Amino acid sequence: MQFAKAVLILCLIALCYASYSNSNDSSQLDSWVEFCPKSQLCFQRPTSLTPIDVLALDSIAGQLEQENITLTYDLGRYSSKFNDLTQATSEAVIIDGHDGKLLIQDKKMALTIPTVSGEIGFSMLIEFKNTVQLEQGLRILKSVKFNLPH
Repeated sequence: MQFAKAVLILCLIALCYASYSNSNDSSQLDSWVEFCPKSQLCFQRPTSLTPIDVLALDSIAGQLEQENITLTYDLGRYSSKFNDLTQATSEAVIIDGHDGKLLIQDKKMALTIPTVSGEIGFSMLIEFKNTVQLEQGLRILKSVKFNLPH
């Protein structure tokens, strides 16, 4: 009887440990939030991708970082066209009703939209430091929404 109780207690402890370990693993999976800098644009991002202070004079620009990703964005007259990504695969996309281009080269994913409103364009660059996570990058880029007059 004592042996059966000991086995039962060990099984319960093992189950509790397994449950605790699994809950820790699922917490490592990022939850996603909508990020809206200055309410002029919004996009989804993993919660672990945190904003870094940057100085922007003539646009709404910013940078977010995490262990594997650096993301930069620029909503303004001088947003990047990513002319330096000469070997990139290119795909035409429509983001929030605007014609744009999605570029992928090496560990970089970029989105450029030449015209959002008047002379204002948009660019976003995701640079992966280690492992390229195309699905995550596409989710961020394709979630962009603008809150500007057309």
